[in-house]
Amino acid sequence: MDLKSTILGELRDLGLSPQAKGTGKRREERNRRAALTSGTAVVARGVQIATSLITIPLTVHYLGNERFGLWMAISSILAMANFADFGIGNGVLNTVAEASGKDDFDRIRAAISSGFAILSLIALLLFVLLASSFGWISWASVFRVTSPQARVEAAPALLIFACCFILNIPLDIVQRTQLGLQQGFRTNFWQICGSLLGLAGVISAVLLHAGLPVLVAALAGAPVVATALNWFHFFLISRPDLLPRYQFVSKDVISSIANFGTLFFVLQLVVAVSFSADSFIVARTLGSATVPDYAIPQRMFSLISVLVAMLVTPLWPAYAEAISRDDIAWVRRTLGRSLRLVLIFASVASVTLLLTAHRIMEWWVGPSVKAPWLLLLGLAVWTVVECCGGTVAMFLNGAGIMRFQIIVASVFGVACLAAKVYFTLRFGIVAVPWATFLTYVPIVGIATAVFVPRALRNLRCLQNPILLASPVVEDQ
Repeated sequence: MDLKSTILGELRDLGLSPQAKGTGKRREERNRRAALTSGTAVVARGVQIATSLITIPLTVHYLGNERFGLWMAISSILAMANFADFGIGNGVLNTVAEASGKDDFDRIRAAISSGFAILSLIALLLFVLLASSFGWISWASVFRVTSPQARVEAAPALLIFACCFILNIPLDIVQRTQLGLQQGFRTNFWQICGSLLGLAGVISAVLLHAGLPVLVAALAGAPVVATALNWFHFFLISRPDLLPRYQFVSKDVISSIANFGTLFFVLQLVVAVSFSADSFIVARTLGSATVPDYAIPQRMFSLISVLVAMLVTPLWPAYAEAISRDDIAWVRRTLGRSLRLVLIFASVASVTLLLTAHRIMEWWVGPSVKAPWLLLLGLAVWTVVECCGGTVAMFLNGAGIMRFQIIVASVFGVACLAAKVYFTLRFGIVAVPWATFLTYVPIVGIATAVFVPRALRNLRCLQNPILLASPVVEDQ
């Protein structure tokens, strides 16, 4: 019996088992959906970037520097509140993906309904907090605007932006569900619609000489409208069987989602602090006048990381679903292939951008920004490492391996921030990406290189329980 199980396990890895035909079809469908989601994500991001290229110069000239600055300040404040769902959305994504891999329809419905209940409660609490405190604060003074028009528009513009943000929290359940079911292409389609609707709204507001609150409503409200339409189409027309209902809310599922969500929330927070404080550190150590010399080239190289993230993110739910189906061979093969492709793409893109960076910056912002060559080289090297790390993170997320990520990221975050401050004071802005690289590789890189192969072997053992008795596994 043991020999038979071992042979079947090996055949399954080779795709030759009696179930190989069904497994092969499932792998093809998994690959197809991941590719479709990645492709539509690139299109959605391209439309979003094109929209920004049109709306930003349009609104700068229309609003003027102070009112446009007010808009950007409001956007930056709410961008920092992206963690307002406390990781619940990612908890729903993983739970749906795992349940889908086990064909557990009841758990999928429970995850959606339970997640929607939690997100609705969070949105309600945020709305109550906003309503109870909003009128007590002089928002014109907070944003330090001086012109009469800007002072009048500050509070209503922020209120509209905040309401759109809060309303989107429970609606986001549809996007997490679609990602968990490997149907992220649906989400990307509606995001494209939202970007185009926002562009049309901004152009109409400018032509009608509307105020800043109307512009905010057009640009911030359009994605919410698109998400709401996605919600109604998916849950009422496409998949009414998945419509969130109170009777499907489960305490056990809520606990599972909350546990994973909390871990992911902590991880997001640590990573955000580690990577998002660069401009603040430069401003505090060297002065605000030096920030553009770092921030502009950093923004250029970050486009490579954003593109890679869009391409590999669909693998997150695919890994979770494959692991639930015990298709570990696909997980190992896909992780290896994706890592090699990302390494090649990021390396080529970074070297190309490194060689053309000065020309691009001169065309984009003029000759006022002069980025040192050593800074550009550091950004190029770090971009490659960051892209590879993000690719491995998709596997860890899909496998639900969060505590390892939190521990390693926390150690890295403390060391990285300290290194950035110290080396920036000594060597200037060129030290920022090198400090990140020199702390990431020995802490995160080495730990991941040791841990991930062992984690893959453990997943393999879950597929073939006979191997649980092997000395390799016992060492784990």
